[in-house]
Amino acid sequence: MGLPRTRIAAFPPEIERQFEADTNANRCRRLTLGILVSAALYNCFLIADWLLVPDVLQLAMWLHFVVVTPWMLTAAWLISRRPSPFVRECLAASVPVLIILQIDAGFAFTMSESAAHYQYVVIPTLLYTNVSLHRLVFRFAQSVTAVILICHAVLVLSASYISGPVATMILVQVAICAYITLVANFTMERDLRRAYLYSLRDRMRHAQADAAARHDTLTGLANRHHLKEELHRLWSAPSQATSPVSIVMLDVDNFKRLNDRYGHGAGDLCLKRIAAILTAELCGVGDCAIRYGGEEFLLLLPGLPLADAMRIAERIRRAIEQAAIPNEGSGLGGVVTASFGVAACHVTELSAAELIAAADSALYAAKTKGRNQVWPPPVTAEQRTAVLLSMTNYNLPRL
Repeated sequence: MGLPRTRIAAFPPEIERQFEADTNANRCRRLTLGILVSAALYNCFLIADWLLVPDVLQLAMWLHFVVVTPWMLTAAWLISRRPSPFVRECLAASVPVLIILQIDAGFAFTMSESAAHYQYVVIPTLLYTNVSLHRLVFRFAQSVTAVILICHAVLVLSASYISGPVATMILVQVAICAYITLVANFTMERDLRRAYLYSLRDRMRHAQADAAARHDTLTGLANRHHLKEELHRLWSAPSQATSPVSIVMLDVDNFKRLNDRYGHGAGDLCLKRIAAILTAELCGVGDCAIRYGGEEFLLLLPGLPLADAMRIAERIRRAIEQAAIPNEGSGLGGVVTASFGVAACHVTELSAAELIAAADSALYAAKTKGRNQVWPPPVTAEQRTAVLLSMTNYNLPRL
């Protein structure tokens, strides 16, 4: 019966990177704490040196306090700095490797009659490496376990004070312990990764539900719930106080006639095409198109003054008209058109509700003045030049 394949516990590269990003901080904290606790427990092994191999006690103490323990503390500090996953696991793997080398050094130099029992300290090292406080990731656990088995087998087989049958039993016990702990390590890592996949799935479902709650199902545009959140964010941001916010309200002209003549399917298709036009025409980072209700849409344009918002509205008005969506009998060229109302302010001047009301009033004015227009109407360059000349002729202050 072989060990599980490592590929079973691996993710595709994209998910693996996300897994490491999400779990690295917790992994580093757990390893750091585990190494610090195990440093104290490791030095309790000196009791075994004192009782079983007293002739190498000084060597063991020197290795404990000058080599292994200082490195354990150094590795814990380095891991706490959150290095890359590969460096993190290499640092973690170095700790049990040094511990087993220290243990095997005692085996190599002792002449004590009780040295055959000293090998039992290898088993706690395997437990520590694969399933306990340290618990390396599986591929590193495999490598470290192989190092432990090879080093220990060489020393046990070369020790003159250990008979053949005893050496065989020692190696069989250590090998069985290595196998069991590796299987447990693999199972724990597989369960950890499976739990992560479940949590990732739940996060994706939550994100999808959250996105669905903020978007209109027919057009794909944001809905009024999303608009409320965006307005709250803009009106509560201190940096927004000196920047204008513009709102454009637009309503499809004679939409009821289109529905009555062509059916609700054609009406839905019309709304989808207008939504696509809105999305294509908006280019600002914070610009947002919202289906406000029925055939009415709203554009939220943070950072844009009134004049720029009116130009955008006029550009969208022309784009809708040029789309030539049939609407015979509308009295507006036989195609779908829209009316626009524009308003702008600084957040310190009006509330969000007052700004929307101002844009809605402008939309009503556009409707009553003949539809298929922007209100207030955009000022052309020629009109602005004429106004400036008039102001000069009558010695009026410039706008």
